Amino acid sequence: MADSYLIKNGDIYDGSGGSARQVDVRVSGETITEIGPGLSSRPGESVLDASGLIVAPGLIDLHTHVFTGIGRWSLRPDQAGLRTGVTTMLDTGTAGALTYEAFHHLVMPSAQEDIFALLNIALIGCLQGYPDELPASIGELADARLAHAPSAIACINRHPDRIVGVKVRLSASLAENRAENEQVGFTQALAAAHATGLPLMVHHAASQIPLPELLSRLYPSDIYTHLYHPQVDGGFTGKVALTAMQAARGRGVMFDVGHGKGAFAWAVAERACGEYGFWPDTISTDIHHFNLHGPVIDLPTTMSKFLALGMPLEAIIAATTLAPARAMRLEHRFGSLLPGRQADITLLRREPGEWSLTDVLGNVRIAPERLRAVQVFKRGVLHPIE
Repeated sequence: MADSYLIKNGDIYDGSGGSARQVDVRVSGETITEIGPGLSSRPGESVLDASGLIVAPGLIDLHTHVFTGIGRWSLRPDQAGLRTGVTTMLDTGTAGALTYEAFHHLVMPSAQEDIFALLNIALIGCLQGYPDELPASIGELADARLAHAPSAIACINRHPDRIVGVKVRLSASLAENRAENEQVGFTQALAAAHATGLPLMVHHAASQIPLPELLSRLYPSDIYTHLYHPQVDGGFTGKVALTAMQAARGRGVMFDVGHGKGAFAWAVAERACGEYGFWPDTISTDIHHFNLHGPVIDLPTTMSKFLALGMPLEAIIAATTLAPARAMRLEHRFGSLLPGRQADITLLRREPGEWSLTDVLGNVRIAPERLRAVQVFKRGVLHPIE
């Protein structure tokens, strides 16, 4: 049961991308009830001294795999959630129309975190991991018949409270190296997203669909994930690709990190951000069974990598709070520190030191500071992490 708290002396970031403010935050029950300078404690209210801490909206991870019990990918929600400062998660395509009901009825209700989903256009969703993990690895687009927009649309319409978009994974290895299978998957995913009025998130790496063609078919609010992957068809491999990326951003396509096991390389991110100023709209982990213990670890570790790249802290906070809430079209509920909102709040510490931060290729950068979650409120309930 939630109690009443007064959070004092912290650096308050409201999620909008603005600078920190020196104000206090009052939590009563499940709600943020007051924000302002010099608030006085009330009888029965616990005072939390946040001196030296960042006080931010509850972190939102826009790219996770937490449909536990299905296939080889997923973690339990608690492995990627509150214990890391994440209060809301988007599962990106682990479930398809044939498997989503189990996710909805068995996993989501028992989680302490709020979990939403992108529905995989493939009926079976993501069942297996990387090709070297099992002797017979079959991608979800190995058979083009598995990409079925009518089934996806029907499933989305049954669960509009939890399914907030569509997902497709476009890699040749997931489609039996058949370009036509990728094209069917992409076309069906676009059809399902547009029929339901929801965004499409696209995984595109080592694909037989050229990047400029892919980006030209995306709509405003669609999401390109795995932004800094090191494959040869990435967005920062030449002028043609970069021009297509810039044009897509100009049309309102969103760009998400989706770190994962294979989609964040220091050299790519340094070039993209340092030379081209192509920073992410949203910072996410793509956390799953194969990267929990490295190189991803958790969302604050991924945020720390962008701190090391020189991204301003207020922009990093926005990219893990209000921006992903907007991407899910849930900004009326999550992503901001405002009176009247659900009391989801993450307290982070900015720790100096010499921190080794590893990319998906095993390359390391030594960072002079990192972000670490130390306490988190979910619906007004305080969950200590330290």
